[in-house]
Parts: sequence; structure tokens; C-alpha cells
Amino acid sequence: MPAVTQLIPNFLGGVSRQNDDKKLLGQVTECINGYPDPTYGLLKRPGMKHTAVLKKANGTAFTKSELDGASWFFIERDAAGSYIGAIKGANIYVWTAADGTWCTVTNNASSYLTGTTKNDYHFRSIQDTTIITNKTITAAMQASGTYIAKSVATLKLNTLVETYVYTVTIQHVEASVTSQNSTTFDDMLLYDSGSVNTNHHLVDKIKEIIEAQHTAGNADFAGRWYLEGYPDSLVIKRSTGANAVITDYSAVTGTPVAFDIDAKGGLNNVAIEVFQDDVSDVTKLPLESFGGHHVTVSNTTNAEDDYHLQFIAYDSTLNRGRGYWEETVARDVSPGLNASTMPHQLENTGALTFAFNTIPWEARQAGNDVTSPLPSFIGKKITTTFFYSNRFGLLSQDNVFFGVANDSYNFFVKSALTQIASDPIDLNVASIRPVTLSDVLPSPQGLMLFSERQQFQVLATDSSTLTPTTTIIRALSNYEMAPNISPVDVGVTAAFINRVPGYSKLFSLQLRDVEQNPIVVDISKVVLEWLPDTIDDLSVSPQNSAILLIDTNTSYLYLYRFYNNGEKDLFQAWTKWQLPGTIQSAKIINDSVVIISQHEDEYTIGNIILDEIPTGSSEVGATSISGNTCLDMATRPVKPHSSVNAVVYDTTNEVTKIYTPYTPIQQKEAIMLLSIPEADVGLPAAVDADAGFYLTATERTEIGTGYHYFEVKGDYTSYADGIVIGYGYDFEVTLPKFFYKKRDSITSDYTATLTISRVIFSIGRTGPILFKVKAGGSDEWKNVEYVTDANTYIADSSPIAQEHQFTIPIHQRNTNFELKVTSNFPYPVSLVSMTWEGIYSPRFYRRT
Repeated sequence: MPAVTQLIPNFLGGVSRQNDDKKLLGQVTECINGYPDPTYGLLKRPGMKHTAVLKKANGTAFTKSELDGASWFFIERDAAGSYIGAIKGANIYVWTAADGTWCTVTNNASSYLTGTTKNDYHFRSIQDTTIITNKTITAAMQASGTYIAKSVATLKLNTLVETYVYTVTIQHVEASVTSQNSTTFDDMLLYDSGSVNTNHHLVDKIKEIIEAQHTAGNADFAGRWYLEGYPDSLVIKRSTGANAVITDYSAVTGTPVAFDIDAKGGLNNVAIEVFQDDVSDVTKLPLESFGGHHVTVSNTTNAEDDYHLQFIAYDSTLNRGRGYWEETVARDVSPGLNASTMPHQLENTGALTFAFNTIPWEARQAGNDVTSPLPSFIGKKITTTFFYSNRFGLLSQDNVFFGVANDSYNFFVKSALTQIASDPIDLNVASIRPVTLSDVLPSPQGLMLFSERQQFQVLATDSSTLTPTTTIIRALSNYEMAPNISPVDVGVTAAFINRVPGYSKLFSLQLRDVEQNPIVVDISKVVLEWLPDTIDDLSVSPQNSAILLIDTNTSYLYLYRFYNNGEKDLFQAWTKWQLPGTIQSAKIINDSVVIISQHEDEYTIGNIILDEIPTGSSEVGATSISGNTCLDMATRPVKPHSSVNAVVYDTTNEVTKIYTPYTPIQQKEAIMLLSIPEADVGLPAAVDADAGFYLTATERTEIGTGYHYFEVKGDYTSYADGIVIGYGYDFEVTLPKFFYKKRDSITSDYTATLTISRVIFSIGRTGPILFKVKAGGSDEWKNVEYVTDANTYIADSSPIAQEHQFTIPIHQRNTNFELKVTSNFPYPVSLVSMTWEGIYSPRFYRRT
């Protein structure tokens, strides 16, 4: 029965749900409030500093009911700072993430906020604008345009030959003139009663015919007629109103009225022609006309080659005469998107001001429903918006739509005549499975699309630029994922959540070459059934190699952390964080976990800085805390009123009142920690001789004033400049059963007899810790005292050792006990490694 010893080199394996004899060295059974770090070992997570209570414009705090069930979102910005937002009912609220300052939101589109659950909205922030999508609203177009067909006619002279007879038939009544001159078209068309024989002016002849029909009471000619002469054409318009013929280019009044017209003249009757709403080709259009004159060019009988033109006059004042024909949209189709049914924008208009408005979507510029088809999302619900490859896009059911390149809010073609590279891209993810696209992630290989059962990739076939002719979609993988949890980008891989009955899974997806299948790994396999099925959000910090899984409406966050040296992952670890209050939302922003939580009857912002590892002392300023204070909701005392100090001694009850900015949690004991004020760093600090000393504190509310404070026995007013108040939290690491492993082997010898004599922990910068043992068959954890070695410490300092070894006597069979390392003190913990010593017997069998 040889005496053996075995080293556990680190505790960076995190939680494992495998049997203890299958666990790898460094894996543990449970880890609460731990933070694996490749340099310092398994740390007690940094404390959550209190940032602010969420308040209204008038300074009163929001109550639980006022924001209950709100849809929370974050606006991440670097230099300008970040913001926290919430939608509750038809209201939008925004606060600064740094200090919780109220921001004014001008809500000009409250009717769009009809969602009833937090999953009814999608948020996409780009620079100063956050696109908010209500996933319950069906996208629609504006009402189609209307016009009175055949209410405008254009007579166009093609040739002018002396003695040619030109006949115009209006409402079945003919008006004929014989040309007396072949010099200019003006002689035939312009109204000029003194130049030549007016009987030979076509415009005069038509005027005479119409006036004669008015006199005769012919109903086919009722209304106002407008004759506009141009060098090579005559425009005739008709509208409702008193019978009249107007030839002075007056603005048309009344409602347009249709009329019939025909024209012939000259050789083969082609010297003059007439058109009303359309022409067969563009050469038949006159050189001059009135501004806004709309004509359809039909080309052939095929509707797909039709296009529409309107006349633009150079003289914008007269709005007629010389100009040019410009492509436009058909008059009888919708002019564009109905902005009230489309995603809206929350725009940052100032440091503390926002405006919520409809997005100014570009109007339809050309074509009709055939040549400029409606986007595929019309009549459907939009689930997600995104920006990619200089295009603004969105997802709707099984379609992905990219708008015009470099024109964010334009979803229509530039021209019905030809397709260009910048035109919109409208694609469908053809699949044999039902698909509803839920989110996107950009990648170097293309845009990844995610749905509940399948993943796809959008890419260009022959270039890096997406165009309507080169863009395709290919299937990537067939994994189920939670559609309401957005996937995240973890540096070079993507991560997404899969929910199954009773628990959740976390998958990573790494793309390879375009023609190769991606690598998809279940990175939560080691903690199977440990992640609850109530996980409803993800946040990521690529620079810290960390993924945060958020379980809102509970007190738990789940952290997955890894470290890659460029070739492989040196460790992958799972741990669970427990926070005070009920988590509403959380986000990693610039190495800090910003947490919105609810406790008592208010909401607070908290902040956990991931890089606050145990390398220095905790220091306090007038209102701030720096360093790694291991307290949750840690805060400096605050003055409840200008006439009341933040720290007050009650001589009657002999207690110190420490006023707080938030409502203390009832029946939860707090901790008062005396830290080192920043002003005293490096200097003698007479009032801080007990730096690092702490006392438990009891929550109280001052009757009559409503002020909240913590109460500590004794007088500590002289230490007010170094007081930090907050809640302690438990750091717990439950170790697996110990089994002997042969050198360079991952296999445990679970058939041998092993008696553990003692366990020796090597720790880094650590305060007081406790070791607890639970006997086999018992539910009670009992403290076990470690062997105390003679040592020294610096007087009047925090009880923190920079390096130390704890020897824990055990003397138990390895299967007869469980060991746990705990710390509920407001000091850091750093578990580096562990060695156990014992008696090992292979039961006289030779191990091969």
C-alpha cells in the first residue's frame, strides 16, 4: 500500500457533469461566482458595483410594475458612451449606461409600439441610430395611386407640307385644316390671331369646334378644355367646371375628365399623330411639354419592357416649354412603403436626447409592380434588420432582402430599363424544411443566416461585392436554435443557443472555405442538463474569450470562458454567477458586464468589470470605487438630503447610519467594508488604521422620511471617507471525488483502494477562505480547520495573503466524503493548484 501524491495543476476546467472518475484534472462538480483566469487561476468573480437607480425625468424611481415585462436593449457606443433603453407599452425610456442619467426621448411614433412581450421587438444599433422592429406588425405599401385615363392628349406634328389636310377628331367630331405654309410648325399650332388666316390655325379650329358643341349643349364636350400650343405639339386637357376653352396656359382646375381623340393627315396619314397616356416608343414624344406630363412607353406588347416618363421643364417658374423626359414610377401603383408598418428609428440627437420616428424610406423611383416588383416582405412580418456590404437589409419569414447599395433606406430599383449592380437583392432560402429566418451574423466568407432549424450563408459567386446577379444562398448546417436569442460573434466563431425540454445547449459554429462544411461543436456538452431552458439572451466579450448566458427573471448568469494560444484551447470552463435581485437584462460592454436588475420596488444598474483581477487594493473616491471590492451592489454612502450627512452616528442607539442610493434588500445582511481612500494612497492614514476591516450591517428605513440606510453597531463616522457598503456573495467550488491517475493518463483508477490523508491548496492573492467537508450519506456540510503554520502579516492591513498554502487534514476513503472551498468574505480568492496525499492500494493486481 504505497503512499502516493497527485497534483491538480489548476482549476481551469470549470464545471463538469461527468462522473467524478471521468472528470479531467482541473474540472469541478460545481462552481458558483468563480472566474477562471489563465494567469491567476480560479478567481472569485469581481463584485458588482452599484451604478444608479433607474429614475424618471422628475427624479422619482420607476416602480416594479412600471417596467415589469419591459423589452430592454443596449446602445453600444465607444467615445460617446453607451445607453440602456426599455420599451414598456407605448413608451420608450433611455438612460446612460455609465451613470444612469435620464435621457429625453421625443416619441413621435408611439402607435408603432404595440408589442406585448419582450420578444416582440428586435433592435439593431448603428452609430447614432437604433433600428427598432416590431415583429408583430405586417409590412405594407402605401395606397396605390389613381388617375383619370385619357384626360390629357398630345397632338404631335411630324411633317408640315403645304396643301396637306390635317384632321383631328374629338369626341367623334372632326376639325380639319389645310396647311398654307410649310416653313414652321408654329403656323399650324400656335394661337396668334393676327399672324395668318386664323381659319387655318389648328388650335383655333379645335377651339371653334368645342365652343360650337358647348353652344349646342353636347354633353360629350361639357367641362373646361385647355389648349396648350408648343412648337411641334398641341396639348389638350379636359376637366370638370363651367364650359370654356382656355388657351392661356392657365393651371388646370377641377377633376380631370376623359375624352376620345384621333388624328390623321398627310401622306399615309402619318404627318400628324396623337397619344394620350402611352406611346409605342420614346421617339414619338414631343421636345416640349408641360412639367409633370406623364407618359408610358410600352415598346412591345410584353409588360416587362414598359417604362414610365414624366416631363421636367427647365423653367421651373412657368413649368412648361423646353425640358427633358425623366423616368418615373407608374401612376397607378403604390408610390412606396407605408412607413408606419416598417421598422422605426431611435436617433441619438444629443448627449442626452433621442427622437423616435418613422424612417424616411425612399419613394419608388421607377417602374410598376412588374418592372419594379414589391419587396418580398410586403404582406409579411419583419423579424430582423441588419447592415451588410453597404446595404441595409431585413429578414421576413424565409426571405432575405438587401436594399440599394449605399442608399440605406431605398428598397426599389433605380430604373425599369435595366438592372444595375446596386439594385436591391431579394432572395429566398429554398429548403425542404419550414424556415423562418430569425437573425444574421457577418463573416469574412459571407453573411450567415439563422433560423430555428437551419443555417445558411449569403455570398457572391464571383466577387466580394453582392449584386442581384452574383448573390446566392447556400445551406450551411441543420441545427436547431432558439429563434428569440440572437447568435453572437465570438471573435472568429459564432455561438447560438439550442433549447431542449428541461435544459439548454450552447453551440459554436466556425466557417471554413466556401465549399466546405462548417465546424459545429456543442461546447456545453460537458455540462449537459446544467444550463436551464430559461436562458433567453447571450452576450460576448471576444477580447476576454467569454460568453455570458443570461437567465432573466432569476438571479443567475452562466459564464463560459476559454483561452486559446493560437493553436488550440488551453482550457474551457463553465461557471455560474449568482447576483442579488432579479436580472432583467445584461450586456458586456467594453470589458464590463452591465446588469439591469430589479429588487424591492425599484430597478438598478450594476457593473462588473471583468479585468478587475486581484492585483491591487480597493480604493474609494468621493463617489466612486476602484479596484476589486468583492461586494455586490457596492457603493459609497450618499447624502439623502443636503442637510443630512451620508454617515451619521445615532448616539441614542449607539449605531452608525450609512445612507445608500438604493433601497436595501429586506432580510438580507449587508457588509460595511473600510477601504483605503484614494487621497490616502501612499500617505499615512490615521483614520484608516483598520483598512480592510469589515462589519455586518442591517437594512433600515427611516420612519417619516423614507430614507434608506444600513445600520452598524458603533461609531464609524471618522472612517466615512473609506466606507464601502454592499452585499457579500458566496464563492463556492465543490471538488469531485479524488481518484488516482497514472502519469500522462486521463483514466482514473476507480477500482483501487484510496485513502486521502490530506489536501494542500496553493493560492494566490486571497483573503480568508473556508473548507467544508460532507460525509458520505450526509446532507450537512461541516467546516474543517486547516493546519495553521506560523507566519507573519503586516499590521493594520487587509487580511489578504499574496501567496499561501493551506493543508487540510482528511483521513477518509476517497468515496466517503466531498470537499468544498468557500468564501463569503469581501476579499478576493485565487485558487492556483492543489495536491492531495494518500495511501493507494491496487488490491494486489498489476495495472497494465
